[in-house]
Amino acid sequence: MRGRGFTLVELLVVLAVAAILLTMAVPGYAFLANASRLAAATNDLMTAVQLARSEAIKRGVRVTVCKSGGSAVACDAGADWQSGWLVFVDAGAQGVVDAGDVVLWVRDRALSDVTIVSTNYSRYISYLSNGSSQGSNGLANGRLEICVQGNQRDIVVNRVGRPKLENHTC
Repeated sequence: MRGRGFTLVELLVVLAVAAILLTMAVPGYAFLANASRLAAATNDLMTAVQLARSEAIKRGVRVTVCKSGGSAVACDAGADWQSGWLVFVDAGAQGVVDAGDVVLWVRDRALSDVTIVSTNYSRYISYLSNGSSQGSNGLANGRLEICVQGNQRDIVVNRVGRPKLENHTC
């Protein structure tokens, strides 16, 4: 009766084929992981911008998205956007969380390897009661650039405050 099983040669061939398949699959997985981190960060920030715009229109007051640096109660002009942001009803001094302001949403630090920079929104982006935007430099339009490992998505806000997404490489 002949034994059932694999010979050493058959086992080595299977392991070699598996190793070749894994070396081809791993770079593809890294791309998917980076794309997933980029999508998550972009969606979180886009949600904050859209929430601010809709709440400003609904409430009839200014609503602001600002860099928080991980703080749930204050804007931090010296922080990076990827350090976190918050959305709040900005009834007092513009771009500052005052005692009477209501914090609507807080986002802690973005995922690792995510960088977020802005052209016109260096400290915050505010939405007025008519839905139009205003950056910390007074300009209405601007761009938030989210980058992960060479892939970039931009949140572009036009003069009337409507955000849209664009893809780039960074």
